[in-house]
Amino acid sequence: MKRYVFALSLAAPMVLACVDVSNSRQSLPVLEPILDSLFVGDMIPPRRVFVIDASGSQTSPGTVKWFIRPETVATIDAVSGAITGVAKGTAIVLAAVGNDTGVAIVAVSRPLDVTPLLDTIYLMPNDTITVPVAIQQRTPGPTTLQFDPSPDPGVYDIDAAGLVTAHATGGPVRYHMSLTDGTTTVTDSGAVAVLTPTDTSESGQFYMTAFGTAIRHQSGGALAVRYTRLGNKLTFQLADTLTRNNARETVLITLQDSVLNAGIFEIDSISQSEAEATLSTLNPFCNPPRPWARWSSTPLDPRFGSIIAYSHGTATSQVAGQLGITQIMPAPVGGGSILSGRYVFRAQRRDLYGDPLGLETIRGTFVVPLLLRNNICPG
Repeated sequence: MKRYVFALSLAAPMVLACVDVSNSRQSLPVLEPILDSLFVGDMIPPRRVFVIDASGSQTSPGTVKWFIRPETVATIDAVSGAITGVAKGTAIVLAAVGNDTGVAIVAVSRPLDVTPLLDTIYLMPNDTITVPVAIQQRTPGPTTLQFDPSPDPGVYDIDAAGLVTAHATGGPVRYHMSLTDGTTTVTDSGAVAVLTPTDTSESGQFYMTAFGTAIRHQSGGALAVRYTRLGNKLTFQLADTLTRNNARETVLITLQDSVLNAGIFEIDSISQSEAEATLSTLNPFCNPPRPWARWSSTPLDPRFGSIIAYSHGTATSQVAGQLGITQIMPAPVGGGSILSGRYVFRAQRRDLYGDPLGLETIRGTFVVPLLLRNNICPG
């Protein structure tokens, strides 16, 4: 049976900013399941708790004291460990055994729920995108999802089905949506920001989400580069990076060829050994075996472990996702180009490679300068 120990980094106002899973400390209590979900008003039984001894055997933890944070999302019976959903959100379950604490996470949904998969969407004028959403229902049945008209149609329009058309620089401007099953109606919202960079020296912007045993909702600076890889051939990389909440978050998408026009580009699987190769002839950045992607989260505090996840397809297809370039336009000042787009791909965590719990889904939108760099790979 696989052993899981969590190291946590909490970031306000989000309840769960980082969950890192490893099995490096055998003395800590282990909780199973480590990831679970429930609806508001429902109760789920306590997590199973055990301790791994020096020989690798499971032993009884003895007395367990239960806690959960925040209690506005879910409550827990301090003695039995049973969990009750209170409000939409994600909560951290803590099982204290002596001086050690084991951790699990639970996601709470409303009995009828709709959630935007991209809280903020970055676009350039004339870009279009349909807002991606997730719908949960306790009782399956027909539903109707509808988006309200844009509160600022000069910046963007949105139709009832969630198709956004960007018009002019502005924002972030909220969008609102409602979901009904004929009896109950729930609402949620996100935002659209329309950018018109004028110079490639300006920082680009991105927004990304990660869903899995690690959860992220982040925005920051971004850029795209064309660079000469081995064989004297131009290739392309998108780099989304930010340092926030005591961690450095990075999404890197590397193609085999340069991007000259708008279009859809596949992101394929890459193995851990390929992604971490160091020889120049095998380096996945300077000699990419195929288009691939990586998401990493590196805490600034070395006591907490890093999360690294590589693009990963399915059992029947190595295609892990896609990068979409919606526009490439000349920069009005200083030459060069500006591009906009979005991406979605599956990624497998390195510390949970081969385990379904290690699967993450990474999404993002971006507006970035496209730069030429000739010093990335050896000549």
